[in-house]
Amino acid sequence: MIEALVGLAAILGAFSIPIVAILTRHRQKMLELQLRLRQHQDTNLRETVEQLRAEVQSLRDTALQYDLSFDTALQRLEARVTQLERRSRSVAEEPIVPLTRNE
Repeated sequence: MIEALVGLAAILGAFSIPIVAILTRHRQKMLELQLRLRQHQDTNLRETVEQLRAEVQSLRDTALQYDLSFDTALQRLEARVTQLERRSRSVAEEPIVPLTRNE
């Protein structure tokens, strides 16, 4: 009986080595595929983040241009108001000359 168990164990051991090797190789391939998929997704994610960074920088530049344009227009408006105030003061300071009718 013991000899039969030893023989059975030898046969199972002989067949289990290739089966374990096949399962190990399969597991290794699956892990490699998962790693490649993650790397591909990471690459896509990086590209998307870089695109977003470029878009944010573009929006910052556009906002800065509008801000500078608005500031320039405001300065021009202030200059015009100052000029109009000077004119109104000079007109107010002129003596009033009565109009006379020639009869």
